[in-house]
Amino acid sequence: MPRKPASQQGDTVRDIREAAFVLFGRYGYDGVSIGDIAAAAGLSKGALYWHFSGKTDLFLDCLKRLHRIFEECIFTPMQNEPHPGKRIILMFRGVGTMLENPRVTEGVGGFWLGANSTRMSEVQTVQRAFERRTARVIRDTLAEGTEQGLFNLHDDIDAMSHATIAVMEAIILPLRHQSAEEAHQILGVLARTVFRAYGTSEDVAAMADRF
Repeated sequence: MPRKPASQQGDTVRDIREAAFVLFGRYGYDGVSIGDIAAAAGLSKGALYWHFSGKTDLFLDCLKRLHRIFEECIFTPMQNEPHPGKRIILMFRGVGTMLENPRVTEGVGGFWLGANSTRMSEVQTVQRAFERRTARVIRDTLAEGTEQGLFNLHDDIDAMSHATIAVMEAIILPLRHQSAEEAHQILGVLARTVFRAYGTSEDVAAMADRF
């Protein structure tokens, strides 16, 4: 089969990646076949294999794309903000921004489902590395805020960082069953609750009230 021009190859790869991201996000690894992805992209399976070696490689590609959305919406803005209190606000706002991303609104819960592939250990390694990195950003922010006297967390820092990630996932995963407005209301309540419960001054609590 003659190789397509570079421009057409780029369009085909994009179509495959977009179809795979939506299908994996909805149905998980085991719920999607190469044939499903090829059909959604308007291709034959042979044409798909011309660009990707298999389903696991496609799943890894999609998982890393999801991680980049988290980074762009939440963790990069946090790391660029020097004030730990404002960093936490950016975290909640970033979740709200992520919920407006069209790729996320299609549903991404499938990326958290288990799978039986012999290569899923590779996927798990990528996922765990991402989770450790993001947990560290949140933990360092909470620890810095506690050291500066903004929060009264101390022994709860580790537990709060893990709870924060769990809450993020709980909001993002069922997005297709919530409106964006409902999700933003939930985020506002959570931000105010955290700052009022652990903030050490009215100024700190007021930061969440402005959320």
